[in-house]
Amino acid sequence: MALGLELKLRMGQQLVMTPQLQMAIKLLQMSSLELADYLQEELDKNPLLEREEEKPDDDLGGITGPISDGQASNDDMADGASIEPMENALSQDLPVDASWSDIYGDNQGSHTSQQSYDAPSGTEAPPLENTLVHSETLLDHLVWQLGISALNERERMIGTAIIDTIDDNGYLTTDLQAIVDITRSTMDEVEDALILIQSFEPSGVGARNLAECLLLQLKARKLAHHPYSTLLEHLEDLARRDFRKLKRLLKVTDDELQDAVELIQSLNPKPGLAFGSDQANYISPDVYVRKQDGQWVVEVNTESMPRLRVNREYDHALNGRISPQDKRFLIENARSAQWLIKSLEQRSSTIYRVAESIVRFQQNFLEYGREHLKPLILKDVADDIGVHESTASRVTSNKYIHTPRGIFELKFFFSSSLVSQSGENHSSEAVKFKIQKLVESESTHRPYSDEKIAKLLKEQGIIVARRTVAKYRDILNIPSSSRRKQLGTGSDS
Repeated sequence: MALGLELKLRMGQQLVMTPQLQMAIKLLQMSSLELADYLQEELDKNPLLEREEEKPDDDLGGITGPISDGQASNDDMADGASIEPMENALSQDLPVDASWSDIYGDNQGSHTSQQSYDAPSGTEAPPLENTLVHSETLLDHLVWQLGISALNERERMIGTAIIDTIDDNGYLTTDLQAIVDITRSTMDEVEDALILIQSFEPSGVGARNLAECLLLQLKARKLAHHPYSTLLEHLEDLARRDFRKLKRLLKVTDDELQDAVELIQSLNPKPGLAFGSDQANYISPDVYVRKQDGQWVVEVNTESMPRLRVNREYDHALNGRISPQDKRFLIENARSAQWLIKSLEQRSSTIYRVAESIVRFQQNFLEYGREHLKPLILKDVADDIGVHESTASRVTSNKYIHTPRGIFELKFFFSSSLVSQSGENHSSEAVKFKIQKLVESESTHRPYSDEKIAKLLKEQGIIVARRTVAKYRDILNIPSSSRRKQLGTGSDS
C-alpha cells in the first residue's frame, strides 16, 4: 500500500506575549500606588536604572493641554522624552521584542499638546477625606462592564442573572439550565450571554471549572493553541508533575514542555480574588481637569512618579575590558531600562488621551452636573483616539480624575443610554441622579412609588419602565416607598 505525503502551508497572524508586552500591559492597568511600588522594585533590581534628580526649576515633563479638535504631530510626543541622548553604545536605543503599537495603538500623539508641567496651576489638591475610596467588588466590576455593553433589556437581564451566580473566586456556581428557568429564556440566549461575560475582565471570569478558567485566560492572550491548550486537558497529570507522560501526550520537546508548564503556572486560578476587599485606600488623582480661559484643560499628575533615566556611568564600562557575560548583563539591563522609561511615557500619554476624550464627550457634566452626563461606551473613546477597546478599558480602571465636581474613577463616565420621547439619549447615570433628586424632594408622608417616579420622569421626556426605576433605586440604596414612609425620609413640602 502506497503512503501519500502532503505538504500544506498555512499563514496566519499571532500576537506573542513577550515579557516586554506583558510589562507594558501591566503598567497600563496599574493604579498610581501600584505603579509607584513597581517602579521602586525596578530601581532596586536594575543597576542601570536610576532616579533623575530634579533641579529647582526643572520641568516635570508631564502632559497637559486644552480640549480641542486639533491634532498634534507625533514629533510633539518625542519632545517630552525622559531619556537624555547618550553617545556611547549603551546609550543608544537597543532593539526590543515588542512594539508600542501592539499595546497602545498606532495613533500616539493624536489630540495632544506637550507643555512643561509642574503642578495643576490654580487647582487645589483635594482634601484627604476626598481621596478615601473602597475597593471595587467583582460584582461591581462585572455589572459596570455589562452596563456599557451594547445590549437590549432582555440580554441585560440574562447577563445580570449570570453575574449574580458568580462567586468571589470568579467562577459560575450554578448550571445554565437553572438560569434558563429563572430568566424564562432559551439555552442559546443564556450561552450567548455567558460568552459575553467570559470576555469581561478579569480574564477567566465566568468559568465553570479550572480548565475553562485557564483556557479563557489563554484566549485573552491569543495563546489558546497547542501545546498550551492541550496541556489544560491533562491538569491532573500536571498536578502530579508527571512530565514524562505529558511530554509523550503532547508530543513536544523538553524545552517546549517547560515553556508550556511555566505559562500555565503563570495564569490565575482564582481571578475574582483581585476584587472584593473592603479595605479603604487613599488615592492620588492620575489626571486633573480645570477650566482656563474658557476651555477645559487636562493635566496628567506626574508628581507622585519618579523621573527615571539610564545610568550614564555604565557607558564607560563598555569601553573597558569586561567579560562577554558582563557586557551582556549591561546591555540587557539597559534595554530593560529604556523600555520601561518609554513605556511610562506612553502610559502617561495614553491616560492623557483617554481622559481628554472623556472630557470632550462629557463637557456638559463638568459645566452643569450629573444629570447632564452623556451615554458613553468604551468603543466611543477607543475610536476617538485610535486605540483598541481593551486599551481604553485598562486605562479607565483604577485611574482617577480630579474635577471641580469631585474625584471620579474614569470608568464612572461610561454608562448605557435610555431614549427619551424626542429620541434624545440619556445616560443611565443621569437618570439615576434624577431619581435621587425626586426622592429627595418627595413628601415624607406620601413618598413616590416606583410607578409614580416613572411617570414623573416621563413628564421630563425620559421613558423608563417601573422595574428599571426599581433597579436603579436598589443600586442607589434607596428604600422602597413604604419603607421610606416608615423611616420618614424626604421633604415635607
